[in-house]
Amino acid sequence: MAQGKLKFKAQRPGGAKKQQNKPKGPKKGGRIIAPKKAKVVQQQKLKKDLDVAIRNKIEEEITQRASTSLHKKLSVLKTPPAKEGAGGPPKPSTAAGPSK
Repeated sequence: MAQGKLKFKAQRPGGAKKQQNKPKGPKKGGRIIAPKKAKVVQQQKLKKDLDVAIRNKIEEEITQRASTSLHKKLSVLKTPPAKEGAGGPPKPSTAAGPSK
């Protein structure tokens, strides 16, 4: 057996760099594929606008029917519109302090 210490390659100061672990396989989440035709984009936008308009009209009719059938005034709470770039639903704030 050999006696003495083993010889190592010279290392840079600061230690060895760690390799990044890249995930293998497909990424999670949906993929958005841009349409090839502008006409398709216009059709999708029109369909979305119609869906929103129909839904709003149905909500108005239902609230009117509910308010006429009740004895006291019906109060409907509406959520404020979400800001652009917000990721998901708004989180409840803890400005009132911790509750015990």
